[in-house]
Amino acid sequence: MNKIQKTIKRLAFYYLLIVLNALVCQLPDRRPFINISSFFLLALMTCLVLYYNYITARTGGLMVLMKALSWMAFLLILCRGLKYSVLPIDSTAARFAWYCFYIPLLLIPLFLFFISLLVSSKENQHIPKKWYLLLAVTIIFILLILTNDLHQLVFTFKPGFVGWDRPDGYSYNWVFYLSTAWQYGLYLAAILILLAKCRISVAREGLMIMSGQAAIGIWLIVITASSRMPRINGYALIQFPEAYVFMMVTVLECCLQLGLIPGNENYGRLFKVSSLAAQITDKKGRPVYISEAARPLSEEQFLATDRDRIDEHTVLRRMSVPGGYGFWQDDVTRLDRLNEELAEAAEQLSEEAALTRLKNELREKQAKIRQRILVYDAIASRTAAQSEAMSRLAAKARESEDTDMKEMIRRRITLPGAYIKRYANLMLIASESGHITGGELAISVAEVLRYLNYNGIPGEMVNTAENPVSSEAALATFEVFEYLLENNLPELSGVFVNLSDESGLGTAGGVNVKLTLENVRAVLPTSEKTKLAGRAVSWFLEYEDDVTYLGFTLPGIQETEALPDWLMVGSPVGTAKGGGSV
Repeated sequence: MNKIQKTIKRLAFYYLLIVLNALVCQLPDRRPFINISSFFLLALMTCLVLYYNYITARTGGLMVLMKALSWMAFLLILCRGLKYSVLPIDSTAARFAWYCFYIPLLLIPLFLFFISLLVSSKENQHIPKKWYLLLAVTIIFILLILTNDLHQLVFTFKPGFVGWDRPDGYSYNWVFYLSTAWQYGLYLAAILILLAKCRISVAREGLMIMSGQAAIGIWLIVITASSRMPRINGYALIQFPEAYVFMMVTVLECCLQLGLIPGNENYGRLFKVSSLAAQITDKKGRPVYISEAARPLSEEQFLATDRDRIDEHTVLRRMSVPGGYGFWQDDVTRLDRLNEELAEAAEQLSEEAALTRLKNELREKQAKIRQRILVYDAIASRTAAQSEAMSRLAAKARESEDTDMKEMIRRRITLPGAYIKRYANLMLIASESGHITGGELAISVAEVLRYLNYNGIPGEMVNTAENPVSSEAALATFEVFEYLLENNLPELSGVFVNLSDESGLGTAGGVNVKLTLENVRAVLPTSEKTKLAGRAVSWFLEYEDDVTYLGFTLPGIQETEALPDWLMVGSPVGTAKGGGSV
């Protein structure tokens, strides 16, 4: 059923009520029908109050005005009933009830005018303050009517209010005509505003219905106010209060049904035209409300859990509601597209991260290779003299025909070969750890002594040293040890080496190296002394007959040990100033 058809049916119901009221008013005003018309109209007004309380939205100025208007209609019928059916007809109380009759008569058109201002308004919560001036004027008219006994500017009575209740007992004064013009002016303005908003809003297809109903309402008010309403048995078919309320409620009903005034009905239609793909089902999955954008659910989908996918890009959401379930379908196409883009971006970042990791690993390997090259260059540079000596000995062996000479040279070559091997090993250890322990130095010395024994010169060693020492100090001491052996062959007749730890004060303990040499002619030239001093190695030298005693003290490792020069520039160890004592 569309809203035009529903509006016509609602108006037909109001016409049925007005016809029924006309029939009730024809009942004789005696028992058992006395005052039945008043009770019937009060019952209808009570239903109107309840209906407006239910149908209007729960917030906003429209709700307040609609409810207030229904209560004014109830007060209008109540005041008329009090005057004609309850109070003594010629009493002061009856006259005051008559005055009160004009309170709703003036407020109803004002409220209708305010409603017309708020209908289809984006700001329907409050009436603009400038229009409150109309309320002030209306209140002034009400006060003048309620105090008419004092000034009689509205109704003029005979002295002593004699016969005030008869048509010839009073006359209208200028305030009455002014208030009546004010009243009907508000009515006409409200109707015109509602018709204009109906024409430009979504309810424009109902313009003819509302225009016709407003015209019928005005016509009923005119003929009842001018006493031209047809009568049966002396009773008018429709009296002025009924016509007054009838015009008001039918116009407002048109606004409600056509959508000008938001109501608490038609939620099903609202749900259907909603852009949200949603539906409400009973416990068995039968749709009760379903929007046009929603797709019917299969049995499997009805039993699915929340957030299940019903197709590639649609997620089904569900929740329990009283009497059934609520379902809505979320289109996640954009979200899926974003997730795909994020996945692609993550994959690209992963590839870039892998490439960066490989680059870093390559740089690390290159750095290690460069460092190892520096070490090998330093080894080659520092052992160049020994390598040349081995080359010269090999060339001499090739030239000689003497077998004993070749054997002697073969044995002689093993000594610098052992030195080069152990020196290279010490430098590799230094490049990795930054220091050399007393034990590692002892192993190198022991291997050289083994080949010294192979050359027929006795050599022994005792080692108890384990302390780490400066790599440069250990290498410088090993170089001096090699110098002493190389430059005292073949006169050298024996070598004894003793390595032990030294405990230092304030620094880490170093290592003491003591040499005992027999038949030594070359001891320590200035170059070797300078080398030891530059590496902070202290030394002492003593002689006793043909025995030379030479001792070295290698410094321990400090908290911050600088890298050797040959790891940074690849050059052999330079010389530095220093000295020892004899």
